[in-house]
Amino acid sequence: MRLLFQACASPSLLSLPAAALILLWALCQHLRGRPRPGRLWLSLALATLAATAAKDELKWIFGRAWPGTWLKYGIYGFHPFAQSILYGAFPSGHTSYAAAPLGVLWVLRPRWRPLWGAILLMVMAGLVCADYHFVSDVLGGLLTGGFCAWATLTLTEPRRG
Repeated sequence: MRLLFQACASPSLLSLPAAALILLWALCQHLRGRPRPGRLWLSLALATLAATAAKDELKWIFGRAWPGTWLKYGIYGFHPFAQSILYGAFPSGHTSYAAAPLGVLWVLRPRWRPLWGAILLMVMAGLVCADYHFVSDVLGGLLTGGFCAWATLTLTEPRRG
């Protein structure tokens, strides 16, 4: 059963390499004198990279123990600024860098919202059910990714006037 939940969480692993490929493609387009990729593609990449950076800092700030740390050592809760691999569950990084590009798609491709929501719920459920994260960790990751998506869309919005 755990393998099923791990498989459910696996789509989150695609967003970071995809973001790198999009930026590499954008650089190649620029160097060849061709038009840059549109707002959708750049927003997907930038939101993913922003979420990745944000979750790294937030994990250190909050210092949340992992479910495995709790089960094995009885360590639970938040330990701000802890310098150990036993801490770093909050917010969920996988949820953060899944929620960021899916948040961009939610806004720019609303027709497919049921699909974007289903993918995100599948990732979140997989992370919790495989004992990688507590529910609060994936909710924190959802907020982190969602905020990064919103910020990216705000910054890449076409200028008016």
